[in-house]
Amino acid sequence: MLGKQIEDDFEVLRAPLESWRQRPDALAGTLLLTIFLQALIISIEYFMIRDATIYPYKDEVLTIH
Repeated sequence: MLGKQIEDDFEVLRAPLESWRQRPDALAGTLLLTIFLQALIISIEYFMIRDATIYPYKDEVLTIH
């Protein structure tokens, strides 16, 4: 299946890399922001799901996340 594809099939994937939109400097800020967003989501899950809900799998959500 991969043998039937040509390089032009993947040209849409090369555009962001060639235009430097996905360079390491641009992605670094986004990755740092996701650290804080993840901490916010975990704290919201912990305080909201801990005991103020009737959700049946709340313990599993807190354990997995």
